Amino acid sequence: MKKLLTLFLVLLVFFVVKSTAQDLPKIIKHGNAYQLIVDNKPFLMRAGELGNSNASTFNYYKNYVVNQLKRQNINTALIPVYWDLIEPEENKFDFSLVGDIIKLSEQNDIKIVFLWFGAWKNSMSCYVPGWVKGDIKRFPRAESKDGIRQELLSPYSQENLKADKKAFCKLLSFIKENDKNQTVIMIQVENEIAMLPSVRDYSKTANAVYNSNVPATLTDYLSKHKNTLTDSLKKYWTGEISGSWEKVFGKSIYGEEIFTAWSYAVYVEEIAKAGKTIYNLPMYVNCALNRPGKKPGEYPSGGPLPHLIDVWKAGVPTIEMLSPDIYFGDFKKWTKSYFRDDNPFFIPEHQYDATAGAKALYAFGEYHALGFSPFSAETKQAQFMPPVLGEVFSGEVSKGTLTELPAAYNLIRLAENEITNFNGTDKMRGVLLDSLNQRDTITIGGYEIVAKHDYTLGWSPKAKLPSWNLEGAIIINTAPDEFMLIGTGTVLNFLPQKKENIGILEIKEISTEDGKTILRYLNGDESHQGRHVRIPDGEWGIQKFKLYKY
Repeated sequence: MKKLLTLFLVLLVFFVVKSTAQDLPKIIKHGNAYQLIVDNKPFLMRAGELGNSNASTFNYYKNYVVNQLKRQNINTALIPVYWDLIEPEENKFDFSLVGDIIKLSEQNDIKIVFLWFGAWKNSMSCYVPGWVKGDIKRFPRAESKDGIRQELLSPYSQENLKADKKAFCKLLSFIKENDKNQTVIMIQVENEIAMLPSVRDYSKTANAVYNSNVPATLTDYLSKHKNTLTDSLKKYWTGEISGSWEKVFGKSIYGEEIFTAWSYAVYVEEIAKAGKTIYNLPMYVNCALNRPGKKPGEYPSGGPLPHLIDVWKAGVPTIEMLSPDIYFGDFKKWTKSYFRDDNPFFIPEHQYDATAGAKALYAFGEYHALGFSPFSAETKQAQFMPPVLGEVFSGEVSKGTLTELPAAYNLIRLAENEITNFNGTDKMRGVLLDSLNQRDTITIGGYEIVAKHDYTLGWSPKAKLPSWNLEGAIIINTAPDEFMLIGTGTVLNFLPQKKENIGILEIKEISTEDGKTILRYLNGDESHQGRHVRIPDGEWGIQKFKLYKY
């Protein structure tokens, strides 16, 4: 009897431990895309990243941030953790701020993605503790070609890695012990890691590594994936599989950037691998994109940029995904680079402007994104960059307050079940429309659907403007001949099939308060007497419609 009782207790402990491990947030392959699983079910991050200093005191987070996040329909906050604040003295850790933020976020049903502001933030080492900053002998800096020290810790120093890794692991231990309800669902390792203003570190230690042989781990990866490498990487890889960095990647700043990318990747891998042995949360690395027309070092060199993704993939097998921070135009170009079979899709930073709502819809519909996250969204302040051809800032801007993001997030919230159900299938698509991209033809559910910008109808006074508002939508084929349109400023027409025309059987306008109630049947003027399905510019809605053939 005693042996049976002992066996029962052992099995009980085993299943409790096993259940706890299975309950951790995780990213899984789902069809042709990925899903983030939180609390054992798919979770869409309607996210917002805090301004860099807005989690540096609990008072500010409590009084100025939380309520704004909720008003924006944000369910996930991307929140910095500052190395200098958690370890102000070496080996003396203070996680009280982190703990208070976790508790308050949990009370307000806000999930957290913690951003590790460790050795690097936007390339620079501005958040390392004073005891690290002040000891340049123990914690060496990257150097320019002229031997001038930069405000960046060198990725080639074991002391830098050791201190950074120790603090990161202490953070993971604290989260594991204190976040019992899994408010924290993901970790970003470092922030916009890259080299500035040089293409690489030219310190004595870095030069020695540069002149040594390229690791076989990288060349083996390149050889294995040579047919799918980016064109840029193919261009600078000489085809050699052994030898120095110059032999394998040529003598140019672009070959040096590959060296920088690999150096950062293997550093991050050490950090992430150590952290995951403590608490196995999903982890990712973000990057500042390379501005067109600039060279490495003029833009942040060596991050997980579109042309360097394969280098990073070879170097960080522990990291689940690489993600872009988007602050300038051509949204489709940048996002397409990160929509890969080996890379879950997430936009951790996007400029918070009036285009963010439409782009969020497009990201969830077309790329089946895990999440979308404008930067400093809790401030609700419009942030304008120089005009970009074909991309204008749409919608209502009143006293610096934007309404598009919360409207889009509300639609995503209401349609979450459908979005997650059809994630990873060809039954869900997204469209993004403006004056240069006025229409898009997609095939879905056996139909060819032409999605057009609302202004193509010519009824709006704004249709005569040279630049049109950005519009976006999600289209889901929910059942045979049945669809959902979720978005704004979009008109759908249906192309004939062989000798059969396509008609609209019915259109139901769904409440944007509960996502269930039918507000109206739009079979008359609103559909132009059966010619189209339409959500006008300026309106954010959900419509369910059925098609038939005649």
